[in-house]
This record gives sequence, structure tokens and C-alpha cells, in this order.
Amino acid sequence: MRKKVASFDAFEQTMEQMEKHGLLLVSGEEGNPMAIGWGTVGIIWGKLMFIVLVRPSRYSFHFMESTQEFTVNVLPDSYGEKIAFCGSKSGRDINKIEACGFTLEKGILINGPFIGEAFLHYECRTVHKNNVINADLDKSIVNEYYPEGDFHRVYFGEI
Repeated sequence: MRKKVASFDAFEQTMEQMEKHGLLLVSGEEGNPMAIGWGTVGIIWGKLMFIVLVRPSRYSFHFMESTQEFTVNVLPDSYGEKIAFCGSKSGRDINKIEACGFTLEKGILINGPFIGEAFLHYECRTVHKNNVINADLDKSIVNEYYPEGDFHRVYFGEI
């Protein structure tokens, strides 16, 4: 049985799972899952937001741009290998939902799907996006995370 949780009730658990094995961002009507290890939850413009980063080179980028909706899915530890698989394979080449045996369920508040096996999911509507700009970023971060460019786009998803 699904239940709605208050704003920050699940924040700590979500961040722990992200740090442990990552979360799955799902976008597009077909539900392409992409592993994410960077993101946060906060209040901006008086709205509760899940902020995620997606590189333009990722298959999910097209879906993030075209649908303006996404879900962030928190799965149990036992799904760590499947999350890693979703982070190492492209949806251009393989149907990751089928390969991992995930069940997609229709979003409750958005049109996009979430992963049924997730014990928690966030349904988000993109209200703002911006690009990480090389000139504005600390050079140590550029050197470590962007040696070949491909800077992220940052999505602010209202939960």
C-alpha cells in the first residue's frame, strides 16, 4: 500500500540510499531508468524540490527535455546491482526495465511512471533548469568531474 509522506520525512533515508548505491531517475513514457548519485531535496520558491543533474550525452536527457516530468525512485539495498546496471548501460541500446525485471506503475500526480519495486518514489514536475557553466565552477570540480566537458543540466523538479 502506498502512502503520501510529509515533506522531509524520508529525506535522510533517501540520501543514505543515494550515497550507498544510488537512486533511479525515470523519465519518458517508456520509463527509461538512469542511476543517479548526485541530487538533493530542498525548498526553493516556496516549493519542495528534488534537484537532479543529467548530462546532455545521456539518453535520459531527451526525455527530461521533452516531458518536463520525472520520478526519483528509492529501492532497497537488494537492488544495488540492478541500479549499477542502469548506470552502466544506455537505454539507446537496451530496455533496462525489461533487463532488470522492473515493473512500471503509472504516476499518481504526473503522467510519467515510477518503478513499482521502489519503497519510495518522488514524482516531479520540472519548474526550472539551468546548465552547469564551466567558467562559474571551481576548477578542482571541473578537473575531477568534467575532464572532457559534457557539463550537466540541473533540473529543479517540484515534488
